[in-house]
Amino acid sequence: MYKKTIQWTMAAAMILLTGLAAMALTADEILDQMEIEGDKLAEGSMVGTMRFDITYRDGTTGGNLFGMLSKPDYALLYFMEPADVRNTIFLTHEAKDGEEARLFLYLPLLGIPKELVSDEERSGSFAGSSMSYDDLGGEDDREDYVATLLREEDFVIGEETRTAYVIESIAKEGIDTETPRSIIWVDTEAFLMLKAESYNDLGNLSDTIEVVALTEFEGMLTFSEMLSTDVLEELSTLITVIDRHRPDDEIPDEVFDPENLMGLNWEDWWENWDI
Repeated sequence: MYKKTIQWTMAAAMILLTGLAAMALTADEILDQMEIEGDKLAEGSMVGTMRFDITYRDGTTGGNLFGMLSKPDYALLYFMEPADVRNTIFLTHEAKDGEEARLFLYLPLLGIPKELVSDEERSGSFAGSSMSYDDLGGEDDREDYVATLLREEDFVIGEETRTAYVIESIAKEGIDTETPRSIIWVDTEAFLMLKAESYNDLGNLSDTIEVVALTEFEGMLTFSEMLSTDVLEELSTLITVIDRHRPDDEIPDEVFDPENLMGLNWEDWWENWDI
């Protein structure tokens, strides 16, 4: 129920609303508004950089630096660091006409893009992190769940206290899913997801994601740091948005063509980033 906020458009901000939060809203209305606000910045092109800092079960750590490109229906993550994976590219095309989102992985050693089609491929760990390729590029199936507003409660992020709607989503009878139950905390003013918990079919907490630092972009509330944790694997990923900005011109569609990934040059988009 929270894949969209894990995708690279998680760097997009949520609009602060006036008046709406004071109204009595249902769980579905809150989730609808969260999606609407989350899509607003996706209407234009975006360029940015983002870092993953990963902590493994045994206490060892790793990390990746990514360049990000996005426009409506498309998102691209370009591996900048470490050097041994530089020029690897993960590309997503949003779902259309009821079909699954399309996910592509370009490996420079092969020189051709590979579409991730099978469940095994899509569920694989992205860059060794606590998130899968499908988490970053797949689509939520809200129609498979019944959402209930449980309560409102305070949510502390750093030195700031926000008020959040707490919503529980339960899979409908007959739905086969790895996440039959989830709980999310949604900011009552910005409609930004502040935290989510995912539970498996045994009722055990399996994954969490939580905003740990807030900022503003174009006058809008968003996050600058988010922590994703695979509870069962004891694997966590701190996601830090280093930079985001609008390019001078809209990003051409051909940049997101899988057949053009081999020719993508990081200097065309991130020339001011010293790597």
